[in-house]
Amino acid sequence: MATKKAARVRSVNASGRKLLQRTDWIKAGLAQLAAHGPDAVSIAAVSDKLGVTKGSFYWHFGSRDEFLQAILDDWALNATRRIIDVLEHSGSSAEEKIRRLARIGVSSSVTDYGGALELAMRTWARTDRKVRAAVAAVDEERLDYLRRLFSEALPGQDAELLACLHYSFSTGLRLMFSYSDDERLRLRQRALDEIFFRKTSPATANDAVTDNDQERPARRQKTAGVSAKAS
Repeated sequence: MATKKAARVRSVNASGRKLLQRTDWIKAGLAQLAAHGPDAVSIAAVSDKLGVTKGSFYWHFGSRDEFLQAILDDWALNATRRIIDVLEHSGSSAEEKIRRLARIGVSSSVTDYGGALELAMRTWARTDRKVRAAVAAVDEERLDYLRRLFSEALPGQDAELLACLHYSFSTGLRLMFSYSDDERLRLRQRALDEIFFRKTSPATANDAVTDNDQERPARRQKTAGVSAKAS
């Protein structure tokens, strides 16, 4: 079998055609999934996308199920574990790691590991138990990492709540197509500056409370006036 495969490799190279690797198939499968959903990730469709015959698929995968599992594994690795590994080797503080996550979240291609693929994975998980378990594991891995970062960056705060809020906001924002990448990044940075890592002095905090207390009666009066007009 190895001899036949080697002969095949040599003949393909001799003909001048590009020799596809397993990673090429997975990348094409991810793009197909992001653009058209899991049902469209067929051997025939991906072969056509790559411009090869279906026969070449079986040099890398034994079945479509094996191919789909490879796509799922690749997503879990590159959209989560690889990013965590990069951050952990950066030597940055916990707060800077959280801020870098905001930049990483909007810098990847939509057809690779961006919003469209994230949405496709979650849609796929609704109808496939194995995919649902994999997505749940990815969610827990991401949340666990955020919990650890927030525990270090903001000791004494509720790291569980902060991790959940951050992940819900950032994940939801990636699935919204009404914002450009630049707008998403600005919103995520504003959320970090004004909500998660807001630097407030005691005097400023007291002033804010006083201002809010002064505004409340005016709001109540305005609301009462509107209600009276409505009645």
